[in-house]
Amino acid sequence: MQGTRIRATLIAVAIAATLPGVAHAVRVDYTIDAGYEHDDNVTLSEVDPIEQNIARLGLGFAVEQASSVISASVIGRLDHRRYEDVFDDMTDRMLQGRLDWEVMPDRLAFVVEDSYGVQTINRFSPDSPDNRQQVNVLSLGPTFMFRPGNLRGLAELRYINSDAEITEDFNSDRILGALRLIRDIDATSSLSWNAQVQHIDFDNDLVARDHDRIEMFATYARNYRRFDLLVDAGYAHLDYDDGQSQGRPLVRAELGWNPSTRSRFSINLADQFSDAATSTLDAIDTSGGVPTSVITGNTTVTASAFEQRSVMAQYEFQGTRAAVSLHGQLLKLDYLDADDSNEEIRSVGASLRYRLRPTLTVGASASVDRNEYATPADRRETNRLYTASLDKQWSRHWSSSLSYTRYERSSSLLTGEFEQNVVYLNLSYRNR
Repeated sequence: MQGTRIRATLIAVAIAATLPGVAHAVRVDYTIDAGYEHDDNVTLSEVDPIEQNIARLGLGFAVEQASSVISASVIGRLDHRRYEDVFDDMTDRMLQGRLDWEVMPDRLAFVVEDSYGVQTINRFSPDSPDNRQQVNVLSLGPTFMFRPGNLRGLAELRYINSDAEITEDFNSDRILGALRLIRDIDATSSLSWNAQVQHIDFDNDLVARDHDRIEMFATYARNYRRFDLLVDAGYAHLDYDDGQSQGRPLVRAELGWNPSTRSRFSINLADQFSDAATSTLDAIDTSGGVPTSVITGNTTVTASAFEQRSVMAQYEFQGTRAAVSLHGQLLKLDYLDADDSNEEIRSVGASLRYRLRPTLTVGASASVDRNEYATPADRRETNRLYTASLDKQWSRHWSSSLSYTRYERSSSLLTGEFEQNVVYLNLSYRNR
């Protein structure tokens, strides 16, 4: 399963790199790192914590392709851990990317998107080595471009496959069709009308309900030098094969403000139908460069669609020596299938990096999130994560880092509380 899913995007990147006349536009960045980690509670257990010394080896990469024919951005990471005992050696993998191949200029493009990474198996248990699985969501298909009068038109057709290593109820095949008509109001704003239908066919019909998701909405976009706005407003409808159906208004908004060249405020709002596979594709982000670790995702891997209501605010500042980030989020998920527990998540966090010397940087971060679940027994959890780091640049290519992480969880249940402390020292080589 894993090799098949990941291979599609790698083939697409290979196409981008080998098409005649565009290979010179490919940029490849990579990092190789090795380190030693001490974890005083590797199983994240409330009682009898297990200490482990862990040897780690990692490879991260970022591939960029930009030409008149191909636009591609792919990031990936392999993290290998060798434990003293208790657990076998483990290799976590992640890959995210998007490729846009303009087969016929202004007429036909072929698009590939892929998100392959690590998620928890049981969302009510902590992210221990025995509670992880590889999950992949792949989307590919053509986009047809046309011009009816003074409008721009897009007709999209996508095949989407979702596949989980353990939670097989998540596995599905989907067909998505979309029609979009776009009118450019002026140089800074546009208005579009969108209609899209997605047919979702789960592999296991005994526990997952096949259905169609129909969405019709208008999009208004405006981009100034210091302000940008994107708003979707319309209606969404779910039509299940068992005869049930649900509908609700669809609203999404993204607002950004740059008060200076060094700082940015952003707010994201959503009131919509979604599901785990759609959320995974929407979360693809290759803008951060070479990944430094494989992070276990917090998406609940389930077949059920849900009603999502969320708001997230963020502030970022990038100064000459200091970088600051603040964020807060409120997320409420109401699942449409009775077997899945509704979730409400509130979180806040902050991070700071400060360059003490040209080759020495100190960093710190803190975050707190409170999760509430309808079942079992109105479960409530509070997670606190604190980190501190010291980074040293020895030369253009070589660097090292020493970091400390403390993770605390409290729970309304009698079990589920723990503390963990991790110290990690590594040495990295970067090709640029």
